[in-house]
Amino acid sequence: MENEELERQILEIVTKKHDETGGNNGNGFGDFDHILKMSIEDRNSFIKRLVDEKKIAIRMGPNARMIMLPKN
Repeated sequence: MENEELERQILEIVTKKHDETGGNNGNGFGDFDHILKMSIEDRNSFIKRLVDEKKIAIRMGPNARMIMLPKN
């Protein structure tokens, strides 16, 4: 699968969680493994690229790091 399609699917999952929770909860890193099908290192660098491009944000939740939409 191409990077643009993977990115679209990830943003779709994050946006859905954002809409369901009013932006109060995020997704765990494992929520994307079934789409990305990458090694942990590759998955993390792919997610880091999205963070660097400010398409998603990583915040500390009560128990783990959460992937969310960036706050405006």
